[in-house]
Amino acid sequence: MRKLWIFVLLVVMTLLSSQTFWYLENVVYCNLENENVIVFLKNGWWTVKCQTYLNTLYQLAMKKYSEISAIRSYINQWDDVYYRKEILEEKKSEFIQLVNYRSQIKMAMDKFEWLLFDKYYNMMQKPMKNYYSDLEVQYYILINQKPELRTSNYSLKLAQLEQQMWNVKHILGAKKLDNIVEVLSSYFYLKKEIEWK
Repeated sequence: MRKLWIFVLLVVMTLLSSQTFWYLENVVYCNLENENVIVFLKNGWWTVKCQTYLNTLYQLAMKKYSEISAIRSYINQWDDVYYRKEILEEKKSEFIQLVNYRSQIKMAMDKFEWLLFDKYYNMMQKPMKNYYSDLEVQYYILINQKPELRTSNYSLKLAQLEQQMWNVKHILGAKKLDNIVEVLSSYFYLKKEIEWK
């Protein structure tokens, strides 16, 4: 009995925790065919948002869990024990299947994210290194500029270059898409600002 409760607790914790990447949950679309999950960035008539699947499966699993708890309480009261034990096994099987579907969707999303990261990183690595070199040149030109030639916004330009160099280093050193996404807004803003100067 105790092992079963530990198992149920672990399954529920799995349902509650999310290993998928938060920004992809609402922008990727899934198609479930023959228990296979295919993830797309583009919506088609055959796809549904992956988050919709995850939410639906979560709600169904919680409903099954409530049913399992109710059946257990009847069994503990010795009410139709043989009949209810059979139903209990059926409900547990359905619950585990729902959890497996949800885990399968999350794993497909994780795999999709890693593939997207690899392609993005390989494609952007060389241009980012070139951009970093350009920033470094601008930075050293500013630092070595004579004080009398410095403009009023000298400190701002210097700070923006330093921040952008840090952003690019952060992107180049990224190990997952999360690391890139956390600096993208700053990166794009400063890229635009630095180009205007």
